[in-house]
Amino acid sequence: MPIDINVILDSRKVDYDYEIKNNRVYIKFKINNGKKLIINYDFNIYDDFKLENSNYPYKEGYLELDLEKNKIDNLEFSLKVNYKYYIKLVYNHQNFNYNKNDLIDKLEFLYKVNNEKEVLDIINILKEFNLDDKFLYYEIDKMIMDILTDNPYCDNLLDKMTMYDLLNLITYNIAANKPFSIDQKTLDTLVDEAKLHEYTNENIWRLAMNYDLRGYDYKKIEEYFVESHDVYYLVEYISAVYQANKDYIVDLLIKLNDQKYIDEILNNDFIKRHLEEKYIKRLKDNKKDTQ
Repeated sequence: MPIDINVILDSRKVDYDYEIKNNRVYIKFKINNGKKLIINYDFNIYDDFKLENSNYPYKEGYLELDLEKNKIDNLEFSLKVNYKYYIKLVYNHQNFNYNKNDLIDKLEFLYKVNNEKEVLDIINILKEFNLDDKFLYYEIDKMIMDILTDNPYCDNLLDKMTMYDLLNLITYNIAANKPFSIDQKTLDTLVDEAKLHEYTNENIWRLAMNYDLRGYDYKKIEEYFVESHDVYYLVEYISAVYQANKDYIVDLLIKLNDQKYIDEILNNDFIKRHLEEKYIKRLKDNKKDTQ
């Protein structure tokens, strides 16, 4: 089965059939007694989405249909699988630990679509890999990850990835168990990359969530959230990120000297619950000093 393609009818997932023709994946399903149909897929790993024999408007990665207005019994769409599919599959396995058979099934799908011999080689190695009771779970997990990542095929795909690719890969999860391995410079570069695209606040917040308490310096992230003047995301950052440096954030807010902005923060119910009284007092005292 392919990964990250979902068909949802009135909040429940719909099973679908698929077939592969000429390096395209065709998804087919019937629609029974529903009011709203949603199709979503990860547009970072799939290209060239096409609705077959229909002309409904859709956004990249998302289609929503009001079935009371659009009377249809079945629908078919097709798409192509790009090079990032394998990287996303490995990342998903790292964080959700597919069992070996599920992993092989997903890799076989990829092989059937793109017919890459290197993928078949990885499948054959996994099939020959015997799980033995003498190995602990984490040892088995490490061995499988080594098979998936320590090979020329994976190296070549990683070399193709742009910072935007990497940003989307990491921020697919809000708080991954094992986020993609990066250094401090790359984290800071990803913050800058996120500023160039839509959903900036959400993506930078997810970066912070994924690498929380893993030894990274978050000054660049904290400076962004203060300077963005977005109370909602600043509060989300303070309340959800364990390593949030509240002293530094309050210093930045005082230095910014935007009293209207500070008042919005102080009046936020989440701040009242998650920002300690000593920080609230500092912000209030600064207001008195500036009046």
